[in-house]
Amino acid sequence: MILPTFTNVLIVGTGPAGLACAISLAVNGYKDVTIVDARPSGRTLSRAIVIHAQTLEELDTVGCADTLNTRGLHAKYMTVRAQKTLLAKANFPSLAPRTRFPWALLISQAETEDILDQRMNELGIKILRPYNVTGMKTVEGGMQVQFESGEIIKARYVIGADGSRSTIRQLAGIPFRDPLTDQEPYVERPKGVETTKQLEKRLGKELVIADVHLSGPIPPEVNTEELSVFLSTLQFLLLVPLPALKDDPNGKTVYRMSCPAEPGSLEVTLPRLQTVLDSALGHLPAHQKPRVEKIIWSSNFRVKSAVADRFFTRIGDGVVALIGDAGHVHSPAGGQGMNLGIRDAIQLGRTLADILKREQNGTALAHAQRAYALQRLEQFSEERRKMAIQVIKMTKVMTWATGLETLPAQKARDVVWWLMGRGSFVNNRLALRLSGLQAGEQTRQPASAQQATPSVSSIETAIRSLLSKDPQHLQQGAGGAAIRLFSYAVLLVCLLLPTIWLRRSASVTAVTRA
Repeated sequence: MILPTFTNVLIVGTGPAGLACAISLAVNGYKDVTIVDARPSGRTLSRAIVIHAQTLEELDTVGCADTLNTRGLHAKYMTVRAQKTLLAKANFPSLAPRTRFPWALLISQAETEDILDQRMNELGIKILRPYNVTGMKTVEGGMQVQFESGEIIKARYVIGADGSRSTIRQLAGIPFRDPLTDQEPYVERPKGVETTKQLEKRLGKELVIADVHLSGPIPPEVNTEELSVFLSTLQFLLLVPLPALKDDPNGKTVYRMSCPAEPGSLEVTLPRLQTVLDSALGHLPAHQKPRVEKIIWSSNFRVKSAVADRFFTRIGDGVVALIGDAGHVHSPAGGQGMNLGIRDAIQLGRTLADILKREQNGTALAHAQRAYALQRLEQFSEERRKMAIQVIKMTKVMTWATGLETLPAQKARDVVWWLMGRGSFVNNRLALRLSGLQAGEQTRQPASAQQATPSVSSIETAIRSLLSKDPQHLQQGAGGAAIRLFSYAVLLVCLLLPTIWLRRSASVTAVTRA
């Protein structure tokens, strides 16, 4: 296809967010959309592997959920274990009263994009490739976007869905930084020698991800109904089953592994993955442990957190909106990034289509009415930004908790997690928070009910309070007296139980060796 000289809506980027936004616009009755991407072809490898319930609800409104659910695996639980001890178990079936999709859908991002691309074709929307944006400026009636090829297009609405290093965001002059530290995620390394700790503090922890085949005995802790997190002296291992590769005649399950990178090395090796797996399953004798048979694909990355100062901005007569990683990035803990981006995109498409259809149908909005419509978009974007900041806070806590390095801190954390995971309330609440349904549910709860019982955020407060040694931290945050009492109780328990926990671990080790 030839690039048009004018379009009402230009979407830059064809990741899940860009595709979902274009689909949402079309499904809601507006197809004057041009979508471009700098890559010559679609993605074949990916990081994201889970779609949560609220995202499936949104995808269902645009006709994609059924196909996705057919292709992926339905996980009932997310479990957290320290050796053979089950610490917590997010119970996704407990979401059934709130959603048609009470599970976490395990499917690769590449497969998700393929399904979204098929839906685009059904709706008659074509992707133009490769078009790499090099410039953008305001002109009468909108924005003028220039590409590396020298071609130019004019658009009234430019939607940046071009990733965490978004060119659209940079050209619009929108700052992108960590909302808690005010630090930019992509900065040049300062002169001088940095220790590993200093580098991690400034740039984030280095993690590796790999899709692998396992061989040998597969223990019950590793199954296709769970997203499994194993805590060990090597910090953590995320182990998640995925559907078999399309070209695998044997239909062998693929497992996604994610763990801290080997200190001083950027290479993802089979021995490193095996070492982490052995540590995670340290309670098993060697002959009962699975082996990492083959690395299908691997990568490494630093955990970064940042959010755009604005998801929506007016520049002259034009409008720039940001979705997906262009608007927010954070730790992959909990599988929230792609989910939040897809939800942003579908909701933006729905809102924008409503405004554009009224203009297209000849009922042109007066100046005041158009201003009101743009204000709606601005308010929507601000709400989505607040949600992104909440997700950043949650994933920072999860990353921090799984990344503790000293044995006393690890044991104290495990005790707290074990205590909290004994009842169904916390496990159900954790599933609700991960699902993305929580925000809608909270608005229907009385304020008194929200404060009456400690929630997952209360647990985060308690754990941070325990290990930060900051008495003031216990006095702050939502939840008032209930959370403070809860935090003191956790602190007291953790002062009493680490010795018992250490002795228990030692006895288990002795029995295993015997």
